[in-house]
Amino acid sequence: MQLSDFFDPIPEPQAHNIYMPEEDSLKHQIKYGVVGDYCEEVLLNFEVAIIGIQDGKRPSGNKGGEDAGSVIRGNLVGLRSIPKSLRIIDLGNIKGKTINDRYFAICEVLEILSSLGIVVVTVGGGQDYVLPLVKGIVAHQKELAISIIDARLDFNITGSDFSGQTFLTKLAKDYNENIYELNLIGGQKYLIGESQDAKLADLHWECTRLRDIRNENMAAAEPLLRDADLVSFDVGAIQKEYMPYFSNINVNGLTGYDACRLAWYAGVGDSLKVFCLQEYNPKLDKSGKGAMLCAEIIWHLLDGISQNMSGLTMEGVGGCKISVVHLQDFDIDIRFYSNRVNNRWWIEVPWKNGVKMLACDEKEYLLAKNGELPDKWWRFFQNDI
Repeated sequence: MQLSDFFDPIPEPQAHNIYMPEEDSLKHQIKYGVVGDYCEEVLLNFEVAIIGIQDGKRPSGNKGGEDAGSVIRGNLVGLRSIPKSLRIIDLGNIKGKTINDRYFAICEVLEILSSLGIVVVTVGGGQDYVLPLVKGIVAHQKELAISIIDARLDFNITGSDFSGQTFLTKLAKDYNENIYELNLIGGQKYLIGESQDAKLADLHWECTRLRDIRNENMAAAEPLLRDADLVSFDVGAIQKEYMPYFSNINVNGLTGYDACRLAWYAGVGDSLKVFCLQEYNPKLDKSGKGAMLCAEIIWHLLDGISQNMSGLTMEGVGGCKISVVHLQDFDIDIRFYSNRVNNRWWIEVPWKNGVKMLACDEKEYLLAKNGELPDKWWRFFQNDI
């Protein structure tokens, strides 16, 4: 099949609101419609591909989300173009009469685009689409890191069917051997059951609570997103004041500013292949402010991608400062790397009879200097034995 067979192309969206000359807006930076036959030669002209998912049936409590992509696009094109000439194509909406058809299509599409080095941005649908997206990545990359921005842990509740509210159970069952790191960002402890917490610990996955990334602590989220191949953003992690949602669980949550900053961190990450903005329901968004915030989240993601900070990472280890900390109580040496240009840090962790370099925070280095074993090192040590 040709890549174009998986899509319903869309016409160029009309901006819902525009406050600048059109030539200054994203409307003139994003290519729409069928481009050739989406052949490899044409696609290599682009760095980012936007894909809409028209699915408003899962979870059952969030019916009506099928128009999310078109509503968000209408707000996105009215925003300022990305200054660094980022080349973006909107491939349209994924085809499929059934949900399994769409799962198959999005998996095939991601397998092709990620092999070409094109970052995919999916708009619409639920977090159940994380499964076929992961399948598309592992087709040619056996190990991956995932970051999930969410208020809850979406493990099965007894008797629940597979959906965006239970997808972590199947993700763990089918792909735990492929996932070397999974970070849940923004979890709210009073929404997470004890058994769900225990399941997370058994998998050696990590939950960073909302309180730990608020206000002056927001920068702590950057290392949690830097290594991620896939980032899934459930808009239910955002406060209801900023984002209408199908339940009242998000009385607390991320602010609009928090959400945009997390998206920017995802964009400047070293490994990003797909960013999913999920669970938005325009039928509940009477004021339209949720759609505008979704558009601004994507704008900050694109702005982050355009920064191309990966060139200042671990490629030139010789340009990094290496710090070895000996922990006397454990009789081990832990090696840290720091980039002197952007002040990013990495830590060597045990991995398959060797070591793996992972993003970390300077605080982990300072803890080690104080004689404390970094949580990330200990988690990978346990996973390796």
